[in-house]
Amino acid sequence: MILLMVAIAACKTDNKPDSDNSADNKGIKRYEVDLFSIDTSRFEEGIKHIFPEYKVFLGDQLPDQVGMEQLRAFVTDPQVRATYQYTMQKFPDLKWLNKGLDDAFTIYSQEFPNKQVPQVYTYISGFDIQMPVKYADSVLIIGLDLYLGKDYKTYLELGYPVYIVNRLTPEYILSDCFREIGWANITQNKTTTLLDAMIEEGKTIYFAKVMLPDEKDENLIKYNPEQMKWVQENEQNLWSFIIENQLLYSTDANALTTFMTDGPFTSGFSNNSPSRTGQWLGYQIVKAYMDRGNVSLQELLKETDSQKILQESGYKPAKK
Repeated sequence: MILLMVAIAACKTDNKPDSDNSADNKGIKRYEVDLFSIDTSRFEEGIKHIFPEYKVFLGDQLPDQVGMEQLRAFVTDPQVRATYQYTMQKFPDLKWLNKGLDDAFTIYSQEFPNKQVPQVYTYISGFDIQMPVKYADSVLIIGLDLYLGKDYKTYLELGYPVYIVNRLTPEYILSDCFREIGWANITQNKTTTLLDAMIEEGKTIYFAKVMLPDEKDENLIKYNPEQMKWVQENEQNLWSFIIENQLLYSTDANALTTFMTDGPFTSGFSNNSPSRTGQWLGYQIVKAYMDRGNVSLQELLKETDSQKILQESGYKPAKK
């Protein structure tokens, strides 16, 4: 995993236009298929064969003997192989995903003509739950073992809470990809008030919506229909709570935790409430701002004045 992160960091570019920068992502490269298809009795030879195609995983030089043995141990581990086999049952081909990515990258190239469309890879991450999708300017990497469905029993065996397991499903792959890309394109605030955090997350959701115009809002923020209904019906109550308790400009960790971090529900509200309600409010503010102003997507992502975005949005949720 350390090797992978170093390799991804090395893929950072200076965002100069590529000489052949089309919206076509050139197809998804399935590292897991090529890696697990290697004859383990000729493992080193197999790694040498796939090495030129997968330097983002293997590094700029072939793994040394220790690295080879670690790779061999990974692909021969019974649990890992069982995960790979289940992944192949779940995702025998990725034509649907490739089509979704191509459509979104067409919009991406229009909005960001100087940005390179990344090469997309899939792999078995070893259940890297913190980063199911990894993005650098030239690569986008998707851990398919984190989208196997809520009925995949290994998730619960690993101790993941039910509210997370319910979201480890294929329909969130595209939104996760473009929220990750959106986050990477935001100019970060130097301060982190609750409003700053709300607006930044709202920007990532808005970015993903632009790239995926047909995606449901609940998929973009990972709410089920009941949770979506709750935030829509309680938007004004959430906003009033934040304002009345003077939390909007707070840098207090408790405020940020309550409204921005993951969990089974939002503390202080009903157990039927979803978590991350600050993200939802931030998205509503950003949408209102973009609806009212003559602002491009690039300008939105570069704007670091959260107060300006709030004021110019005219956001004031009505009581329902």
